[in-house]
Amino acid sequence: MRQLIILLLLPLIAACGRDEGKPPVSTHNADAAAQVTAVQIHEAVIYPQLTAQAQVISRNISSMAAQIAARISALPVEAGQKISRGTVVARLDCRDYKIALNQAQAAFAAAEARLQLANLQFKRSEDLAAKNFISGDALDKQRTEVNVAKADRDLQAGQVDGAQSNVGKCIITAPFAAIVEAVPGNVGELASPGMPLVTLWDLQSLEVSAQVQAKDAESLAKAEVIEFQTPDGRYLLKLKRVSPAMSGTSRTQEARLVFGKEIPKPGATGQILWQSAVPHLPADLLVMRKGALGIFVLEQGHARFVAVADAQEGRPAPFQPTSDMQLITEGRFALQDGQAVSVQSSGATPTPTK
Repeated sequence: MRQLIILLLLPLIAACGRDEGKPPVSTHNADAAAQVTAVQIHEAVIYPQLTAQAQVISRNISSMAAQIAARISALPVEAGQKISRGTVVARLDCRDYKIALNQAQAAFAAAEARLQLANLQFKRSEDLAAKNFISGDALDKQRTEVNVAKADRDLQAGQVDGAQSNVGKCIITAPFAAIVEAVPGNVGELASPGMPLVTLWDLQSLEVSAQVQAKDAESLAKAEVIEFQTPDGRYLLKLKRVSPAMSGTSRTQEARLVFGKEIPKPGATGQILWQSAVPHLPADLLVMRKGALGIFVLEQGHARFVAVADAQEGRPAPFQPTSDMQLITEGRFALQDGQAVSVQSSGATPTPTK
């Protein structure tokens, strides 16, 4: 049995002796150029559509408040109602103020009568003084009584104006065409000065407030076409301003935009849409190398990795290419920086890059 085993092993030992010292055959040539496809970079960049959350608001949201202390007698409008300018939105019980007006008017009439009497007496005194029937002191006294009566008449006239103003405050009307947002008052309540009764949205002051990412603010300012998209449709907008202040929580900047001819419903929510004026690299062309996202470009027959600043995985990245830059598209995932490459012509045999 031992002799049989030795006879079987002898050929194997001889074969190992013949292969000893020979280098192993390599299945990969490390110096071979990688086959890739490249295009001019201006053919690959895109100008993506950018968005930002937005809402229709009014520059003028007025809280129509009571200006006098009176009981609320009527609130003839409802929340959500569209009203025209001059529409009565609230009525207050005005009986006490009408009584005060009547009293002021009566006091004014009495003061006017006293002034007329003082003027007549002064005129007679002037005639008597001309004939030396009364002294100069008596004439001065009559002149003073005229001035006092005149001052009292002016005072009462002011009281009438004040009473009339209070009566006018018993009826509250809309100062503009509006949408009734809320009716916080209640009929029968005692309203005090400053108490909100009705809240109105000015329909002539509607605009869009959008929260724009800080990195997109400049692009929005340069956009030629901006739209506001809602479930009801799209509306053309024009940029009014972008606030330089940044939100402390969301790190966004508020943009205000105004409508063209068509206007959506007040309070409508949606998003604004515009096309970036800055070239971007598609997200699927970005590759990760040493913790940085970037692209591979051709440079004298080799692949050079170019990191893209502020690039985020899965999102197009803003990039300003040079006019002669060639972007490697196919074969980029296996490349390393500085690796030799061979560019494939479209549908042809690979041709080395010079």
